Amino acid sequence: MSATKTRSAHPLLAASAFILSAVALAATPSSARAQSPVPTPPQIIVSANGEVVISPDRANIQLGVETQAKTAALASADNNRKQTAVLNAIKALGIPASSITTSNYSVSPVQRWDEKERKTVIDGYRVSNIVVVNVAKIDQSGAVIDAALSNGSNRVAGLNFELADPSKAREEAITKAVAQARREAEVAAKAAGGSLGGLLELTVNSFEQPRPLPMFAMAKMASADGGPTPVSEGTLTIQVGVTTRWSFK
Repeated sequence: MSATKTRSAHPLLAASAFILSAVALAATPSSARAQSPVPTPPQIIVSANGEVVISPDRANIQLGVETQAKTAALASADNNRKQTAVLNAIKALGIPASSITTSNYSVSPVQRWDEKERKTVIDGYRVSNIVVVNVAKIDQSGAVIDAALSNGSNRVAGLNFELADPSKAREEAITKAVAQARREAEVAAKAAGGSLGGLLELTVNSFEQPRPLPMFAMAKMASADGGPTPVSEGTLTIQVGVTTRWSFK
């Protein structure tokens, strides 16, 4: 008798499970079965630049000695003698040896075309030695150039002005750029009939300190009258760009 009751209970349990499953399926929201894309909240994206104009506080001067002789050894010996005199004169102005770096040294043949022999012949050798002098006081730049030219240097390859520490100027430029981006975003939001929300994303573009083009390619001529070489550092413009993304209400 008890066995019969047990067998008759199975169909009832199966039916109950099916009903519960059907009820659970009916109670599930349609969004759970088929997800619809959530619309992106309206946003405003603005890019802006910030600039800071500042006077440089140091200079880099590229000074060179070029010599020529029948042999490479003679040209090199002459170059070494003249360059040593140039460096000693620069150090006598108070420029430390740590602020002077050799940037290029080369030995190359001096060639010409021989019409009679119908071939290229070597007339001698040219030696070039270029150093970079870091001048911490810009007003010393002219004196450094004059000292070099008076003691054997025959080439001034370039004069660059820069900032020893551009971090403060960069931070000020970033502040200006973000403020400008906010102002433009507020104008755009108002024009669109809404208001500006909070900042969602901020990207600061890469920063590079600008460098003026090389100057004084003919510096020897500039000081030929015996007067000091004039140096005018001008100003540097530090520029930083930002890209901002704001919520729109």
